[in-house]
Amino acid sequence: MLEAVLTAVNLAIFTVCFTVGTAKTVAARSDRDTTLRITASVLLCASVVYLLSAPAVYRLVGASAGSPSLPSLLVSIAILVCVGHAHALTFLWHPRRRSSHALRRAVAVWAPMYGSAIAAMAVLFWWADLSGPARPLSFATSYAHVPAAFALQMVYLAALVLGIVATVRQCRGPDGVIALPGRPELAESLRLFALAVGLDLAYVACTATAVIAAAHGDHALDFLAAVGSGASSTSALVASYGLAKPALAARAAERADHEALLALWETVTAPDVYGAAAPSMTWWNRRYALSDLLAEILDATYSLRPWMSTAPAEAVTALARSRPDAKDLDAKALQTAAVIQYARQRRDDLSASALPEPLGPDEAPREDTPPTLERARQVRIAMHLSHPLVAEALKRLA
Repeated sequence: MLEAVLTAVNLAIFTVCFTVGTAKTVAARSDRDTTLRITASVLLCASVVYLLSAPAVYRLVGASAGSPSLPSLLVSIAILVCVGHAHALTFLWHPRRRSSHALRRAVAVWAPMYGSAIAAMAVLFWWADLSGPARPLSFATSYAHVPAAFALQMVYLAALVLGIVATVRQCRGPDGVIALPGRPELAESLRLFALAVGLDLAYVACTATAVIAAAHGDHALDFLAAVGSGASSTSALVASYGLAKPALAARAAERADHEALLALWETVTAPDVYGAAAPSMTWWNRRYALSDLLAEILDATYSLRPWMSTAPAEAVTALARSRPDAKDLDAKALQTAAVIQYARQRRDDLSASALPEPLGPDEAPREDTPPTLERARQVRIAMHLSHPLVAEALKRLA
């Protein structure tokens, strides 16, 4: 009964980790960011840990490979690889240690440690010749009396301690990973990440105590191995949430910006007049839908230039001078929103009267916005379309 429950739980967590990891892998194909690739890789490695830790899958893999305990070795290697990924991420996030020279030096120091530990674990597993029955829930303590298996556990736990301590140290201090002055919104996610990695020390302490006691014939502390596994599972969940939180926040921001930009799109394209279809956003194409919507807004705004005038912007400026909160207003966004609203009205009026397109001087406001900031600028304009100052300025011009 217990194995059935654990199998269901582990498979559910595997599904979550694998889904998020696959989504980040797809995103990494278009975004050549090393951090994103490592994040995707660590989530996929974590999914392997949960998959092989499911007792039913554990037994199936062991039977298929002809080595009942092989999944234990694979899980230990996958956990060590996850810690190595986390360690690498802290170097990429670190303000001082993410330079090419510092990264090469870190790889030269730490890659041999992780590689040697994994190689030693594989050799010791082969040397132990564990032909006994599969023990998916108690491998570490059940085979602690086998010297090679005991040595395997000690090498594995020692490598974990080195990687965990180094990773947590990278996160602390006045210039650590958590102290990123340029990205304050990541602070909470990074704290969760550091906490998750630190929780693995509880896994090491519990497992080491249980294994050493079992090696001396005392199995009264075997329950500590289960407690350690619980701490490790909690660590993986917290780390996954910490890594996914910025992406979830970005998706929420994309949805909010899409909703705000729809109002601007309706203003510049006039779907009620020309019958244009509103662009939609689905769960899988948020980034592309937002880019398409922004491109349509820019094209439609450019097509309004013949009807644009500096008069609405001047009217907004004059009205703002009489407002006590003028310093808190986004003058540029207000002016542009008024210019767009006024141009839309003029275009609609001329279209209704069948008059030709104006050929006067181009009075459209000039903007030199970097492409990376264009979305934020358009969102600010969209948020000011219904501002009282814009409505009052248009009323004066009318």
